[in-house]
Amino acid sequence: MKRVALPLVLLLVFTLFLGGCFGQKTPEDVVSDLNGALGKMTGYKSQAVLTMQTGSTPMEYDVQVWYEKPTNYRVALTSKQRGITQIILRNNEGVFVLTPHLNKSFRFQSGWPENNGPLYLYETLAKSIIDDTERQMKMEEKQYVFEVKANYSGNRSLTKQKIWLTEDFKPTHAEIMDASMNPLVRIDFTDFSFNPMFDKDAFDKERNMTTSSLTTIPTMAQSNGQVVKQPNSQFGVIVPTYMPEGVTQADIEPVTRDGERKVILTYKGTYNYKVIEGRPTAASVSYEQGMPVNLGFTVGVLAQTGENQRLLTWELDGIEYTIAGDLPEEEMVNVAQSTYGLSAK
Repeated sequence: MKRVALPLVLLLVFTLFLGGCFGQKTPEDVVSDLNGALGKMTGYKSQAVLTMQTGSTPMEYDVQVWYEKPTNYRVALTSKQRGITQIILRNNEGVFVLTPHLNKSFRFQSGWPENNGPLYLYETLAKSIIDDTERQMKMEEKQYVFEVKANYSGNRSLTKQKIWLTEDFKPTHAEIMDASMNPLVRIDFTDFSFNPMFDKDAFDKERNMTTSSLTTIPTMAQSNGQVVKQPNSQFGVIVPTYMPEGVTQADIEPVTRDGERKVILTYKGTYNYKVIEGRPTAASVSYEQGMPVNLGFTVGVLAQTGENQRLLTWELDGIEYTIAGDLPEEEMVNVAQSTYGLSAK
C-alpha cells in the first residue's frame, strides 16, 4: 500500500503544481476581463490629481470626472496654481467648455472624447491597454501594471504610458512618458467608483454654470472675499516667448472692431498665423467643430476652420487669446503655453 500511495501523492503534488502555474491569468486573459468590465459598466465617478510637466514649473489640477453611458460627461478641472475651475461638459446638446466664474462658455459639435481622449478618462486608459497588441504587463503589489503606447496628437513627444489597475480594474495611477521614459504627465486617482447614481440635471449646462449649486466646485472669489470683477477694456500686450523654427514676428497692430479693442500679432515663415488678444465680451461662443485642449494652466478650445487652418482660443487673467493659422496642434499648444506667467508690455 505504501508503494502505491507514494506515486499517487507525487502525482497529486505535480498536478497541483501545474494547476498553480497554468491557472494564473495570462495578459490576454486580463485584457479580455478588462474589456468585459468596460462593456458592462454603466458609468463611473473618479477623483484624481493631474500633474503636467510644462516648462520648469509643474502644473497641478484636481480632476473630477462623471461619466454616464453612453455619452454624458462632466469633467471639473481645478487649477491648484490659479484656483480656478473649468468644466468640460458633454450632453445631448453638444460639448461645452465652461468657465463659471466668468460666465463664459464655448459650445461645439465634436467626437470628444472618442477622438483623442485625455489620460484622466478611465475608458481612455482601458482602451489604450486593449488596443496595444505589444503591451507589457506585470503584477506589482496586487495591481496590474501595464506599459503601452501613447497616442496623443497634441504632443508627439509622449510615446509611452504606464497604467496601474487594481484586480477589479479600478485605476490608481498612470504616467505618460517621453522616449527617454521621463514622466511628463501623471495622474493619481484618490477615489473611483463604478456604476454610480447621478442627479437628473447632473449634466445640464445651466446647473454647471451656477457654481453655488455644485458643492464640488469652489465659489470663485479672491482671498479677501470679494467676487472677481471684470476689468476694463484696457490691457497690455503679451508676446509669446515661443516661435516655431523658421518663423519670425512680422507686426503688432492694435485694432478696434465693433467697439472692441484688440491687438493682433502677425507671424510669417514656415507657418503663417496670428495671435489675437482682447477682453472678451460675448458670454457664449459656438463652433461647428472643435475639441477641448488642456494647456496646463487652462483649458482651451481647438477648432478646425478649413483645410490646414485652425483656431485655438483660451482665457487667461481676463484676456482672451486666439491663435489662427496653419500651425499643427502641437505647435499651437507650444505658443499658447509660452504666454503663461508673462508680464504685459
